[in-house]
Amino acid sequence: MAGRLIATLVPLLLLAGVALLGKGGWRVAPLVLIALGWGFASTWIVVDVNNAWARNFSITSLFVLGAPIIEEVGKSLLSPVLTSLRRCSWFVDGAVIGLAAGTGFAIRENWVYLDRDFSGGVALATARVTSTNLMHAGCSAIVAAAFAAAARRGLLARVVVGLGGLVAAMGVHSGFNRLTRVSVPSPAIITAVGVLAFVYATGIVALGIPLSARWARRDMEARGLSASEQVALAGGSSVDDLLDEFEVRFGTEASEHANALIALQRRIGILSRGGTSDDRDIAVLTDEADELRRRIGVFPMMWLRSHLPVNPAEAGLFANISASVAASGGDEGAPVLGGLWANLGAATNDLAPPTPGAPDRTNT
Repeated sequence: MAGRLIATLVPLLLLAGVALLGKGGWRVAPLVLIALGWGFASTWIVVDVNNAWARNFSITSLFVLGAPIIEEVGKSLLSPVLTSLRRCSWFVDGAVIGLAAGTGFAIRENWVYLDRDFSGGVALATARVTSTNLMHAGCSAIVAAAFAAAARRGLLARVVVGLGGLVAAMGVHSGFNRLTRVSVPSPAIITAVGVLAFVYATGIVALGIPLSARWARRDMEARGLSASEQVALAGGSSVDDLLDEFEVRFGTEASEHANALIALQRRIGILSRGGTSDDRDIAVLTDEADELRRRIGVFPMMWLRSHLPVNPAEAGLFANISASVAASGGDEGAPVLGGLWANLGAATNDLAPPTPGAPDRTNT
């Protein structure tokens, strides 16, 4: 019982940790669950094909050639479909989906091995979750990330890139299995290879953090957002502290809208630079971002911009106000008001009571 718990919970916890790192959230969660279920179910197909290979060739051939081909294809059979759906925005989502498929496969395979072990299975389960399970998850992540990265390209490029990822995963899998077949296998080396495969897959997901920030910044620049808005929508610890104060001043609802705006702007940047959606999807998300700004309100947005850690000369609305005031001018060198201040002045003059003897312009 303890062995089965280890063999099940540890892989799921590792998957959850990487999924949180990927920040796909509820948008990608259904695809992750489908991939997890498929990976688990695919073992019934793979076992029969593996047995047939061993009967027709040899057990050694199965380990070094047959199993890497059969298992990587089986685990990744749904990856081209899942990574082409709109919920999968980019290669980071693909890597998480692949990790889920590999995790589901590894859990079911753990159970098969544990059913043959009569010692309680704790040692076997621990050995597998620190080596073989990591290899399975990492290899599947490579395949799905490749399919997701090519999702916006043509069919030929998608097939070539996807097959390239599949071949790479098969190579890693074959190398791992070869290490287990040597006369005196080294547990440390076997574990290291499994860990490296998982670390590589996790690195694909972690790469999305700086890339998404860069793509979001470029997209915001292209849309003409001020530097202060760019800082707010890029996120970070200083902005998190600012949003805490923002919530105290303007309430939970406004704060929730601000957080949603940050996440939405990141997604727009991702889709604009390296995602799988078309221009219509981006336009819909842009409209949602504009609606969130309206819900936040003018004064909360002004406060947010004015308190961000940016150059005051680039502080959005306030920079425009400053630019509207000339350095000098007029008959006596006094500042000449322009832009917003000129409009305010005109509005004030229109509202002021008429000067005695001056023509009344209210009815003109």
